Amino acid sequence: MKRIAALGLTLFSATVAFSQVKVVVTNTIPTATPVPVAPKPMATPIIVGQPMITPAPTPQPFVSNLNHKGIPYSQIKSKLAEARRYLVARPLTIASAEPVNFTTIIRVAFFDNRTRQIDSYVLTKDQFLGHGLTTAVISASGKQLFSKTIRGNGVNTPVIITDQNGNEHYPLMVQYPRETRGVFSEMAYYVSSHPELITPEVVNAGKFYVRNTIDIAREQLRTMGYPIQPKVADMAERLATVEHVDHQRFRTELHGNIYNDIFTLFALNEGQTYRYSVSSAGAGGMVQMIAPTYRMVRARFPNANLMPDFVEGMRNHVNASRAMLLYMQMTWNDLTASPSVQNALALGWARPEHLMAAGYNSNPARLPGYINRGGQDWATLIPRETKIYLQIWDSLERNVSLSPRKQ
Repeated sequence: MKRIAALGLTLFSATVAFSQVKVVVTNTIPTATPVPVAPKPMATPIIVGQPMITPAPTPQPFVSNLNHKGIPYSQIKSKLAEARRYLVARPLTIASAEPVNFTTIIRVAFFDNRTRQIDSYVLTKDQFLGHGLTTAVISASGKQLFSKTIRGNGVNTPVIITDQNGNEHYPLMVQYPRETRGVFSEMAYYVSSHPELITPEVVNAGKFYVRNTIDIAREQLRTMGYPIQPKVADMAERLATVEHVDHQRFRTELHGNIYNDIFTLFALNEGQTYRYSVSSAGAGGMVQMIAPTYRMVRARFPNANLMPDFVEGMRNHVNASRAMLLYMQMTWNDLTASPSVQNALALGWARPEHLMAAGYNSNPARLPGYINRGGQDWATLIPRETKIYLQIWDSLERNVSLSPRKQ
């Protein structure tokens, strides 16, 4: 319900034991001669890449990030599963006398467009998370590559992979050791919105995933005796995207590209999307609800069978959507019972969508007071972050069509 922090997502996760491992750090950028890698069955030697000295970034043209020549969605999903198996089956091995803490090492599995095989390379966490940083790396098969970080965003960091001839390859799965308060907690396997993967087919699959999740949650609530109005479900579908728009990107980038990124994440990670996304206010998961609100919804709607644990409840998309729909329907009922809100709607001072979005992002109980004081200019009184939130809502409506539910 608050703006998300840069934490990211996982496609799969598994807790693993770890120990100190050793690393080969190259002192110079690799030459054109491939560096031999000692063969070792089912293992990948660690060779950490070297950062490239690059000029200051220049403003990028506002062009669509859709890749119309990408591989089909079904093949991408198949390659993601293969990439995860590859990473799990090939543990990192000791390659030199210098110890490196395992939690500082990131591994990226990619699809080599030349060999048509899965390959991988290694970066330090600092290199992986460096905004705009290009790092020279050597893959497990000995191929010299350049890995460019588009946005350092925790486990949800998109990259571009090119070889020395400028040929691009498909980034797939990233192996990321997660830490909690400086202590290793689990190994995350996930896929970000790498540019090579953002195709019209993938984006549409992400849109369908969000809509279908809301519909499943709504149907479950109906059978439990909690009907949700079609308009409320439509607004919930929008908010599931609005909640994950980075405000800085919204100010500086083409808005359609941001939404394409979000739908790509939903398509390629499905139920694990935004698993570790937590805001500064503690809002988590797909619907970005805070713990006190979740506890209130659970208490008020006991027959909804919401999961007791807040963290797991937010990570489960259908459970989180049930909580979101219940909260939004309750909020909408309260708002429309207010004479001030009724008057604003009748006079055209406010749209239902703006009222619901503003209430979800901030405190809905304050909206009648804003209307009483500001009249048709009530939106000038809401918090600054909520004003941006409404701008994102309007932009999403302009850029992404939605078929209204009829019943």
